[in-house]
Amino acid sequence: MHRTLAVLAAAAGLSACATTAPTAPPTAGQTYGDYLTARFADSQRDHQAALDRYFDALGRGEQAPALIDGAIAASLSSGDVEGARRAARYDERLQADLAAARIVRAADDLRAQRYREARRETEGLTGDGLELVVARMLSIWAEAGAGRPDDALAAIDAIDAPRPFSDLMAMQRAMILDLARRPDAAATAYAAARAGGLRIAPALVREIDLRARAGETEGLYALFAESDGRIRDPDVARAVAAAQAGAPAPRRAFSAARGAAISLYGLAALLMDQREEERALTLLTLSRMLDPEFDLTLILFANAQSALAQADAARTTLAAVPDHSPYAETARAQAAWILRRDNRAEEALAEAQRAAAGGGRMAQLTLGDLYQSLERWDEAEAVYTQIINATDAADRDDWILYFSRAATRDQLGRWPEAEADLETALAISPNQPEALNYLGYSWVNRGERLEEGLALIERAVQMRPQSAQIIDSLGWAHYQLGQYDTAIGHLERAVELEPTDPTLNDHLGDALWRLGRRTEARFQWRRALSLDPKPGQRAAIERKLVEGLAGDEPMAAQR
Repeated sequence: MHRTLAVLAAAAGLSACATTAPTAPPTAGQTYGDYLTARFADSQRDHQAALDRYFDALGRGEQAPALIDGAIAASLSSGDVEGARRAARYDERLQADLAAARIVRAADDLRAQRYREARRETEGLTGDGLELVVARMLSIWAEAGAGRPDDALAAIDAIDAPRPFSDLMAMQRAMILDLARRPDAAATAYAAARAGGLRIAPALVREIDLRARAGETEGLYALFAESDGRIRDPDVARAVAAAQAGAPAPRRAFSAARGAAISLYGLAALLMDQREEERALTLLTLSRMLDPEFDLTLILFANAQSALAQADAARTTLAAVPDHSPYAETARAQAAWILRRDNRAEEALAEAQRAAAGGGRMAQLTLGDLYQSLERWDEAEAVYTQIINATDAADRDDWILYFSRAATRDQLGRWPEAEADLETALAISPNQPEALNYLGYSWVNRGERLEEGLALIERAVQMRPQSAQIIDSLGWAHYQLGQYDTAIGHLERAVELEPTDPTLNDHLGDALWRLGRRTEARFQWRRALSLDPKPGQRAAIERKLVEGLAGDEPMAAQR
């Protein structure tokens, strides 16, 4: 069991049941063949093929628990809600008492407001750490739905979860108070949960609606803006705009099932942060089962599929996001990027061009970013300029527009214009580490405004102390100032954080050479060559391997 889930299960008071004996595989010849084939398909993340084989065996009357359990797992991993329900019915007939089947039935009971049945399905359940946590969450929401919010709150308070899971518990507390129609307590709890740093869009929308109903709309945009001063989530942005206009957007009634769906989505998002995509898929399908109109689950589900190299499945998932959804444009943009990451550049551009034709800014930005990723700088610059010129003054106040255009103009050799765009981006959002680093590094690398550039990079490092690229910039600034002893510590740290970056290894080689450590310098340059640098950089490194740096001095030494 994954250590984090074990900790959370223990914190929830469930550790005594955290392990069970493995379900014995079926033994009949053909059935065992289906089982092995399905298990192999699962290991290759072809969950649909696995599902077909599990159900082939079950359809022949072979109802071994391992087949049922496998069918449920494959259904949840592939997003097949009906398949999970079908397999859970096999478990009920066989009375195998599988944890996954009971969770599926509990989710359906909760959605149908059968709170007693949902609670009964989760009682005494044994399973792995994730199953125990999910069962506890469904049980809590069954209590809340049955009109026992204080019991539900007490159950949450009894969970001593580590961060960031404690933030998720705080968010659930707020939603339970919201469901219980205790608006003042709910508003306070929502604010506390948000202060913990966990931003789950549908919970933020609930808080916005509460504030709007209380007449607390002043400064709402700033309150829900992200670190760059913008609201990037389309549903949150729509809710804030509606509230400030005095016309809160009509929304479906809040329910225990929706609260549970949001909670499972939040848990899936936390697991995604820990690269636990396979487990996240299961939670997102359960979340969708609880609330079929929860479109954001499809976005995250596709992210997980893409991370697992299931590009076509991810695009199929995104295609299910309806056109009327606030996340429709997000889905189209994400589909284009999935094609790009799958080295299907022309298809990606065609997808982005179709989406951008609708006029949405996210779709247009995606098109510009795709051109940039393909080093089609002229086309990228034209798209960014078109967005800036066509956007009204309020929406133009977005640093990312100018930052993106600056990067393309720099590549086109139009540095004065790029510099102006970077300064505009920082005027809009003064503490953006990416913009601080880009402008500071560019000044340093060009031998211009060295002290100012160093100061900008130092500010960026304070905000992103684990960024290899920004730490490299800091080291390179000291290098350009001739401060090699200081530079080398930062450059070594950058390579430690990102050992496969050719530029970082190249920079470290230069610093080692300046300190007289010639053998080590040549080792780093050879290392940089092995990491597939771009042609111009490759030629420069090859020259250094032959000639060293005897004829080259850092910018500061030339001034």
